[in-house]
Amino acid sequence: MNRFLNFSVALALSTGMAAAGAATRYDVVTTWYEPDTQPNNTVFIGSFDYDRATRSVTNLHGQLSESMTGMMGGGMNWLSLDHQLASWHDATLGGTFAATFRHANTNTFWTGAGGDGWSPASGIEAGGVFAGFPSARANPGNAYALIFIPDDPVSALTRAQIDKLAYADCAAGGMMGAVCMTGTSAAGYGAEGTMSGYPLAQTISAAVPEPGILGLMLTGLPLIGAIARRRRII
Repeated sequence: MNRFLNFSVALALSTGMAAAGAATRYDVVTTWYEPDTQPNNTVFIGSFDYDRATRSVTNLHGQLSESMTGMMGGGMNWLSLDHQLASWHDATLGGTFAATFRHANTNTFWTGAGGDGWSPASGIEAGGVFAGFPSARANPGNAYALIFIPDDPVSALTRAQIDKLAYADCAAGGMMGAVCMTGTSAAGYGAEGTMSGYPLAQTISAAVPEPGILGLMLTGLPLIGAIARRRRII
């Protein structure tokens, strides 16, 4: 009977918690300090799905603020970054990088000086100049945020990990002539951003389950209660 009870409880838990096992959603807030646009900083607020077994990140998306747009007393513009187009695991740093973009491509920086056209190193090599330079009409107005997820996602980032966070904003609200607004650190990439912006902090927290998932989790509870009552009767 005890074996039957244990099996039944396990079945009930698996029924109610199956969705929870697949719920690997996390929220993230990344901040770059902007000395020239204070009190406004550049902030990315988003979420992603993380698989601990494979250390893979998917569905990274969110909003990136344009700190320059808030300098005239109005509110800041926010860009939607909905296209995760790059991700890789770094064993030395102990975590996974992921980048999400404004557009469904990585065309961000001018490639006349070489480089891949989007990475922080490529942006520094291009002097922050937009893709399609010298034609302003050719600027696709892309933007991205590059975050870092430790192997234990909710653990605090080390200074070395924070130094590798980066962003670029080549949309209208982030342009200074031909130069995009960027945020990088001298320690991580050899130079600060185009307006001296650099990564300040990042926090990751477990997301609150979706109402549907929470409902599935709770469906197992009545069955567990019924099994417990059956055991008392027997």
